[in-house]
Amino acid sequence: MPVATRANVHAVRGVPSSSPSARIGWLLPPLVLVLFTLKPLGPLKDPDGFWHVVAGEHLMQTGQFVLDDPFGAGTEKAWILNQWLPEVLMHGAYTAYGLPGVAWLLCLATFLVGLSVYAACRRRSSALVAALVLAVTFVALSGSLSPRPQLVTFALAAVTTSTWLLTREDGRARWWLVPLTWLWACSHGMWFVGPVIGGLVVVGMFLEQRVTLRRAARLALVPVLSVAVAALTPVGPRLFTSPFQVSGVTAMISEWQPPGLTDPGLVAALLLVAVVVVDQVLRGRREWSVSFLTVFALVLAVSWSRTTGLAAVVLAPLAAMAIQRVSRQQVPVVPRRERLAVLVSGVVSLVLAGVLAPAAAASPGIGANGLDSALARLPAGTVVCNDQADGGWLMLRHPGLRPTMDTRVELYTVERIRAYLGFVAAEPGWQSYPDAVGCTYAALPADAAVVPAMRATGDWELVEQARGYMLLRSRG
Repeated sequence: MPVATRANVHAVRGVPSSSPSARIGWLLPPLVLVLFTLKPLGPLKDPDGFWHVVAGEHLMQTGQFVLDDPFGAGTEKAWILNQWLPEVLMHGAYTAYGLPGVAWLLCLATFLVGLSVYAACRRRSSALVAALVLAVTFVALSGSLSPRPQLVTFALAAVTTSTWLLTREDGRARWWLVPLTWLWACSHGMWFVGPVIGGLVVVGMFLEQRVTLRRAARLALVPVLSVAVAALTPVGPRLFTSPFQVSGVTAMISEWQPPGLTDPGLVAALLLVAVVVVDQVLRGRREWSVSFLTVFALVLAVSWSRTTGLAAVVLAPLAAMAIQRVSRQQVPVVPRRERLAVLVSGVVSLVLAGVLAPAAAASPGIGANGLDSALARLPAGTVVCNDQADGGWLMLRHPGLRPTMDTRVELYTVERIRAYLGFVAAEPGWQSYPDAVGCTYAALPADAAVVPAMRATGDWELVEQARGYMLLRSRG
């Protein structure tokens, strides 16, 4: 059976265009990439960002990838550092430049995400179409551009999707995806998205009669080997079980709930789905690979808020290809001026981020910052009842203290999380939580429901209050 050519894209690479859109369109992708780079710049607000830095530091000091958590007072499960590579980079940035270093590293990461999506789209469309799809993808990702290892997944999902679409067009196996998946598996827990994309495309190619069964089996070795090498990361085979640690508590995590119908990210992702579906209907023939990827992305978009942006990344090259088909124009060659503009926009925006970061990100955007001095005076090993969002902040800013809750929810049992939620809401029986975790101090938002309840019992006294937080001490 013949291998498909690029004719099905209705475009020929390397053909220049003199249309008005081509003359000005090359300016648009660099502008959108500037948004990707500078939008996240500011104080560190993501609760996870703080403990990711701590994880990198602990790994560099101990070399432990699977360990009993030494930081939290309420954790009950093993801590598996399955995102260690970006965590080490975050620790390095923090060691060298403090929080501004982490903020700049975030700008670099988001630029690379945007660049990956742009490259995947531009290979299949004009600069104008690529910029349009990139802008829609930016909206879908805007709620997820935070200092987390998930940015690696966004970038590599774009690279992997684009690469498998190339394989669909020319039938060539890209074996370098195997070591790339190894790096992905060292960076984020959703590394398996890459092999899934590969498997869907290979099955689609066979159903489209682009390859024989024997050829499809050979291509399938790429995702199969990609899964196999994931077991060879420093975490070892436990990498495969680590995602299941969070499965029991996802019902209590907002980002693992379905997004609302008015959520801008979901609207943007569904817009990309609609573009691809309309194109498939108009073409009147089944392109199984495209259909499988679209359904996969749709499931990601509507099932969990956390994966809506990832869905848009997978859909982006498909949408760009679909829009280019509708235009019935050839894909113009990427002119030198466009390449230079993309490079300049990246360099200039990253330099600007470096200049602004010391002022924009000098202080944390969350946490009981007004209580820093009081918390620093507490003895090492003191257990502090805290708001969940401040757990990572305490781990980084006050490493001698032991917070009772943080956003590493996979380390807590369902019972412990429910007890914490009942505590902060001052529900009947809330007094059992401080006793269970052994906290003698509490650093909580002043408007937390449990604060007046704690003071009303007479068992807790106010030590200090500042900037919307209270530090309480147990009289017991």
